[in-house]
Amino acid sequence: MFYPDVAHQYPREQNRLKTGKWAEWQATAKDETNWQSAEELGLIKAEHQGGYLLRLWFEAPLGVKIYDLDFAPLLVEEDPGPALLPLRDPARFQTVNANYALIWPNPQTGSYDSSAIDLAPECVSFFCERYGTVVNAEA
Repeated sequence: MFYPDVAHQYPREQNRLKTGKWAEWQATAKDETNWQSAEELGLIKAEHQGGYLLRLWFEAPLGVKIYDLDFAPLLVEEDPGPALLPLRDPARFQTVNANYALIWPNPQTGSYDSSAIDLAPECVSFFCERYGTVVNAEA
């Protein structure tokens, strides 16, 4: 599993060797022990803060945990793979929303369809915990 929710659109992407932060995620995602007893908590809100910065609200056992995460290192400074390359366009990036996963709708229709881009909450949480800034933790 590389990009859990878009890998089916880019089957060769699963076999690419990644470096940097994406390689860290790939290794974590492939290790099933990371997911055996993990509580799945989704994204409930996402706000574009400017540039590639997002404020992200996650469900937490007793409330909400909020992070700021700068996607520039993930999208611009590293190769995110073909599934995420359209997000380098600032206009596309700022159309983000959250509905359990992080979603960038189809730019032509605004729909969540085969031209939408999404990231699983586990992936987003992984990057928030390692590279994000905690804004508020009510957990």
